[in-house]
Amino acid sequence: MKHRDFKVFEGGVFPTDGKDKEASCQKPIIEYVPKVVEISACQSGPSLCSFIVSPGDHVDRGQLIATPVTFTAVKLHASVSGTVKEIKTIQNGNREIPVCVIEADEKQPERPELPYLHKIVDISSYTREQIIAAMEEGGITGMGGAGFPAHIKYSTQLPIETLLINASECEPYLTCDHRMMLEHGYEIINGANAFFHACGAKRCVICTEENKEDAADYLRGIIKAAGLPFEVMVFPHKYPQGGEKQLIKAVIGKEIPSGRLPADVGAILSNVQSAKAMADMLFAGEPSITRCITVGGLIDQPQNYLVPIGTPIRELMKKSGGVTWVKNKIILGGPMTGTCLGTDIKSDDVTASVTKVSGGLLVLKRHIIYESPCIRCYSCVNACPTGLQPWKINFAYTHGKLDLCEQLHATECIGCGSCSFICPSRRELTRSNTAARDAVRAAIRERGNKR
Repeated sequence: MKHRDFKVFEGGVFPTDGKDKEASCQKPIIEYVPKVVEISACQSGPSLCSFIVSPGDHVDRGQLIATPVTFTAVKLHASVSGTVKEIKTIQNGNREIPVCVIEADEKQPERPELPYLHKIVDISSYTREQIIAAMEEGGITGMGGAGFPAHIKYSTQLPIETLLINASECEPYLTCDHRMMLEHGYEIINGANAFFHACGAKRCVICTEENKEDAADYLRGIIKAAGLPFEVMVFPHKYPQGGEKQLIKAVIGKEIPSGRLPADVGAILSNVQSAKAMADMLFAGEPSITRCITVGGLIDQPQNYLVPIGTPIRELMKKSGGVTWVKNKIILGGPMTGTCLGTDIKSDDVTASVTKVSGGLLVLKRHIIYESPCIRCYSCVNACPTGLQPWKINFAYTHGKLDLCEQLHATECIGCGSCSFICPSRRELTRSNTAARDAVRAAIRERGNKR
């Protein structure tokens, strides 16, 4: 193929033939503003914020409404202009999460037509400190799924050689990044340029897959016309090509040591939608309050929507025509790494809302899966992109042998789901491996605290 000049990573799987993406990637993004948004204080993993507004307050679009409580949280802003109706609490596992409910004003402020939307802006007058401060003020975070605060990532004092903009979008069904590149290319390149200056890298590489050649060619055209020192690499379609470790190894030929970060090997990686959010904040003063999300799978009209953070999932499902399969499961995120919101449910039953890391909302068939004993076929070993032995970690964890899990390097599991997908015995290897990873990491922290 035309741009297929790069070696793929070891392991990985091919979950689909690509037809799953066709239903949504051929249609333009629809912008939608709901009448009510429900902004969660938890936008990613353990992150948590504290709301500084109260019921009855009127807030303007982009106004600060919550400040970080935990290290991995970022500032939250009102995604619509309107009135705070309530601060309610929802149950998420064993955690209670505050949610700010805002009723939108009938008339919302219009977005001004600014130069960065249609051309590359000169940012030579911006300092590194100004760009990083804008990241913090705008609540810019990793929008590819990790949700890590950008201002912390880019504040590293380590020398950075390469900036990678992740546009791989390797999970099945998801096409929101693809459409964003086609429709918001200038914002993405302007944001990537800001990231580039903030980290002081010598090289910027936009990384995508061969099923997005149209987007790759479009971004190349913008880069060439602007004379930017950027390049676009197109990799063969394989899951999890968009994994942080996999991309860095493919682009710069270095492996991230155990327990270390990309910056330790001279690299920083950000998602394309994070780049757009960076441009919006730096050039329009608009914090991270919107994102594009794919609604797909067994839905009447699969579609990509650009929506305010906090948009109720049930509204997007209704707008897409509702579910078309009764015995279903609803996934927030991708089918390989997303969170199941429920099974056999209708649109009205879904209570979740869009967060900064919500890349997809999928309706899939529900299958009852029965685990069988491991047959030692080593398929999981061959599929693991980080070179682990998932079946051994599964055995060690289920028998309470955390020390053995640590010896088997369970901390390096990236939770991609390749092992469970490929297992002929249908064993829940990903669940046990990620649980082992988290338990070992907690044990290591505990040991460190006692020294």
